Amino acid sequence: MLKLETSGASFSSCADRFCTEGYRDGLTPLEQLDVLFSLEGLSGIPLMVPLEYKDLAFISEKLLKAGKKVGTVAPDTYISRKWKNGALMNRDPVIRKDMIRLIKQCMDISAAFEGSDVLLWLANDGYDYPFEDDYSARWDYLLDGLSELAEYNPNVKLSLEYKSKEPRTKQYISDYGKAMFICETLKYDNLGVVVDIGHSLFAGENPAEAAAITLKYDKLFHVHLNDNYRTWDDDLVLGGVHFWETLEMFWVLNAAYYDGWYTLDIWPSRLDGLDALKESVARVQMFDALSRRLPKNEIKKMQNENRTTDIMKILREYCVKI
Repeated sequence: MLKLETSGASFSSCADRFCTEGYRDGLTPLEQLDVLFSLEGLSGIPLMVPLEYKDLAFISEKLLKAGKKVGTVAPDTYISRKWKNGALMNRDPVIRKDMIRLIKQCMDISAAFEGSDVLLWLANDGYDYPFEDDYSARWDYLLDGLSELAEYNPNVKLSLEYKSKEPRTKQYISDYGKAMFICETLKYDNLGVVVDIGHSLFAGENPAEAAAITLKYDKLFHVHLNDNYRTWDDDLVLGGVHFWETLEMFWVLNAAYYDGWYTLDIWPSRLDGLDALKESVARVQMFDALSRRLPKNEIKKMQNENRTTDIMKILREYCVKI
């Protein structure tokens, strides 16, 4: 069984800047937890810090009863307006210290739940206009903060989630190349990368390539699953648009024996949230099964021989039954 968790967005109101009241009534964190624990195919849950629940003992008890685990521990880097001008790269050293304190709290929680990692999506560490930033100085803030965090507990994995834009028009950690550059520059074993299919697509990448290269250097710590049309982070149901690219990513992951966590990160604002989540779980299982059916050695041989159309034929014969 894949190590699969999901964000709680499917049960939220999915409010945005156009419909601030949300597109439906959302569930409370406790109601969300009960639904998530009842869904087949999910093996864990993420935690947001500050915690939405009363304490770790409560969470541990619920997890034990449900037979689930914690996959991701994520600090709030974007909900509070405090972080509007950045987190680890904020110009104010007091705010940078506050974010480091919060991430260290996440690391302590992650250490209590074996196999989990800490998600670092530095949402507001970016800029909007030319001449707005001293790029070099802010890059130093980032590397200094990440170094302090990586050294705080070398046994807890820190996963950098890159994204090219939103909520800022430019984010500093914008593609897998920059994320890998940071990892290779700092050289901490516990600092790695999250490949989010949607973020990869609208960064102009091929998600399978991003997965393959980060895997090659042992830096793929986590995978986020969704889809979009390459122009925005739509967080659509997995494989709803890019079938073949999604299949290739699963093929790469399985070929490399990736055994880390997958997180469903969808935003079904106009769909029934529970139905969208169930379909997404089913699609994860479908892509995983299809990718495992493909003849690995035969495809590898054809790749080495430049037999692209023969590979396309195999994909059609294995994946499409008419």
